[in-house]
Amino acid sequence: MQIITLTTDLGIKDHYVAAVKAEIYKGINEVNIVDISNMISKFDIQQAAYVFKSCYKDFPEKTIHIISVNDELSKDSPHLAIEYKNQFIIGPDNGIFSLIFNEIMPDRIFLINIDQATNLLTFAAKDIFVKVACHIARGGTLEMIGTRINHFHNTVTSLKPVIEKNIIRGIVLNIDSYGNCITNINIDTFKDTGLGRSFSIIYGNENEKIEKIHEKYKDQMEGERLAMFTSDGFLEISINQGRASSLLGIHLFDSIRIEFKL
Repeated sequence: MQIITLTTDLGIKDHYVAAVKAEIYKGINEVNIVDISNMISKFDIQQAAYVFKSCYKDFPEKTIHIISVNDELSKDSPHLAIEYKNQFIIGPDNGIFSLIFNEIMPDRIFLINIDQATNLLTFAAKDIFVKVACHIARGGTLEMIGTRINHFHNTVTSLKPVIEKNIIRGIVLNIDSYGNCITNINIDTFKDTGLGRSFSIIYGNENEKIEKIHEKYKDQMEGERLAMFTSDGFLEISINQGRASSLLGIHLFDSIRIEFKL
């Protein structure tokens, strides 16, 4: 059965996600629609890229992914269909693809040039992306719906940490539904920079420090803060059975610093 995923900032309060799914069901008889997340912060391509990158490789070949975040069509923000390792990703060329593919390049990139399903220009997920997804699901080629190009129209600076000899400077990229604060500092960067030295993870004001990496939440007492690496390898600041974001006053894009002892 064909799998189509959704990563959007459409939310769950309104009818928008249901309308997108209804359009998919009209176009394909048998399909499994998977919500990666419809709760991306409005227009936040950095968060969307992080959430999508965290799981899209877990899907089987031929999966079709729709990304709908800040996707209104314009000459400065066209729409793309991308193939990577026999998976397909459809979304806006607003910089998000340069974040998803900041370390690798997709196999093929196509500029979508099909007509919209309606005259409305503000619901690309339903009126353009679903049409492309159904075309691919029925065996259609990317050449039939677009023009091949060599690079993205829009690129943004990848939110990689800044690495110095004894310091890593990162930011909070995502706050999940548990209030865990996930940063852009990965375990390889931590190991390569730290070289086994003791360290302090500093957030908020200068008095807030964590000086140990734990393997699981229950390594700490209930209500105690901790730092650990997620299954994707990114540094996370958490509270065992508590909401670190609110209790520690950490927000999206707040600075996180790791200082290693000399």
